[in-house]
Amino acid sequence: MNSTKYIITSVAFSLLILMGCSKMEMDLPHNSCDNSDIINPNHPKAMALQEKLDQIVDLGVPGIVISLKDADGIWASTSGLSKIETKTQMEICHLQFGQSVAKTYMATAILLLYEDGKINLDEKITNYLPESTLKDIANSNEATVRTLLNHTSGIAEYNDKPNYVTFLLQHPLHVFSTENYLDYVRGASPKFSPGEKQSYTNTNYILLALIADELTGDHKQFIREEILSTHGLINSYYHNEDFMNYPELVNTYWDRYSNGKIENCSDMHRINVGSLIGDDGIIATPIDYVSFLEKLLTNQILSESTMEEMLDFIQTKPDSPDGYGLGISQEFINGHEQIGHTGGGIGAGCILGYYTDNDTYFFLAINLGVSITPKIAEPFEKIADEIYDILLK
Repeated sequence: MNSTKYIITSVAFSLLILMGCSKMEMDLPHNSCDNSDIINPNHPKAMALQEKLDQIVDLGVPGIVISLKDADGIWASTSGLSKIETKTQMEICHLQFGQSVAKTYMATAILLLYEDGKINLDEKITNYLPESTLKDIANSNEATVRTLLNHTSGIAEYNDKPNYVTFLLQHPLHVFSTENYLDYVRGASPKFSPGEKQSYTNTNYILLALIADELTGDHKQFIREEILSTHGLINSYYHNEDFMNYPELVNTYWDRYSNGKIENCSDMHRINVGSLIGDDGIIATPIDYVSFLEKLLTNQILSESTMEEMLDFIQTKPDSPDGYGLGISQEFINGHEQIGHTGGGIGAGCILGYYTDNDTYFFLAINLGVSITPKIAEPFEKIADEIYDILLK
C-alpha cells in the first residue's frame, strides 16, 4: 500500500480556493542552526537518501527536508529552497508545518488530562462542553471523548461543506474563528451513529481543543508547557504569539492549476494554519518532530498503560489492515507497520512516522501544497516510496 497518498492527496482543505495566493517576497533573517553535535555525518543511509531528496527537488518541489533516528543515530538533511524569492536554501533549522500532525499533540494533551484524572475518555462530551458550543451539532449528545479522538463520533466535517468552500472562494484571506468552523456543521446530518464506523474528521479535534480549554483555561498554553517545554522540544511551537511570522518558518507554494507553475501561497497558508486549533497549528524543526514521536512511543510523555489506550487502533476501512488510534495512525507498507501521522495543506505536506520493524523514526516534509494535486504527483510518489524503502532497510 502506498503511504504517499496521504502526502499527495487531500488531507485537509481539499476543496480550497483557486485564488488568493500572492507572489509575495520575504527577505527575513533566520537563525542558522548547528546540529553537528548530534547528527551522524557518516550515517549509512545518508548518501542514498540525499540522492532521493535531490531528485524530488529536480522534479519541481521548492524544498524538502528529512530527519531520522535509528540504530545508527540521528541524521537530517535538505534539498532545495525554503524561500524561492530570496533563494534561501532549505536548512534543517527551518520550521516546517506539521498540519494534521498537530492531532497527535492534541491527543497527547487530552491523555495527560486523563492521567491527571481530569477527564474520562468514555464520558459524553456534553459533560465537558457547554450547551451553547454543541447547539445543533448532530451526535454531540451521544459522542464521547474517545470517539472524538479516534474519529468514530460521526460528527459532521466542517471543511467539506459547500457553504464553507463558497465563502473561502470569496474571501481567500479571511481569518476564521473556532465558532465559525463549528457553525458550518450546525444542523448538518451526522456521518453515522457514534461508534458505528471510523471516518477521519477535523471537527473532532476542534472540539477536543475546546474541551481542553474548559479543563485547563488555555489548551494552547497547556500544550506548550506540558508537552513542548517539559520535554525539551525547544524548536517546536503551537500557537505562540505571532508564530506564523517567525523568520525561520518556510514559505509555502502550490501548483494552483496542476500545470507545473509554482506560486507562493504563504499568506493564505499561514492564515489557515493560524486560524485552526486542535486539528492543526504546530510548527517545528524536523529533528524536534522526530524527538516528540520517540518520546511519545517510548512512554516518556505518557505512561505505558495510557499508551496502550492511544495505540488501540480502530480499522479505518473494511478491506484494509490500517488503523487509527487516539490521535495516531497505523499503516502497513508492504507488510511493514508504520505508526505516526501525516499532514497536508494548501502549501505544504509532511509525514511523521515510526517503523516498528527496524526501530526507525523519521520526518519528511515539503513546502509544496498537497491539497490540490500537483502536476508532479506521480513521479514524486515513486521517489517518495523509494525513500520509505531505504528507511526500512
